[in-house]
Amino acid sequence: MASDERVTFDASLGDPEPGEPARLYVWVRRFREDEELTGRYEVFDDLARLDDFIARVAAAGGDTAGLRTARERFAESLGRTT
Repeated sequence: MASDERVTFDASLGDPEPGEPARLYVWVRRFREDEELTGRYEVFDDLARLDDFIARVAAAGGDTAGLRTARERFAESLGRTT
C-alpha cells in the first residue's frame, strides 16, 4: 500500500433478531489522502471468522486496535469473555 493510502475500520454491533445471534458489521474503507477509494461491509456472526479477519489485517500490517475493541464487545454480546 502506498504511503498516502490508509484503511479504516468502523464497527457496529447489530441488535440480535429473536432466535439469532447478534452480528458485528465492519465497514472497511480504503482512502488515498482524503479520497475514499472503496468501501465494503464485512458481516460476522461468530468469533472464529472475526479472529481470522483480525489476523489477516495484522499480518498485512494494519492497525487492529479498533477491531480488537469491537471483538471484545461482540464476545460479550455472545456471552463469551475470551
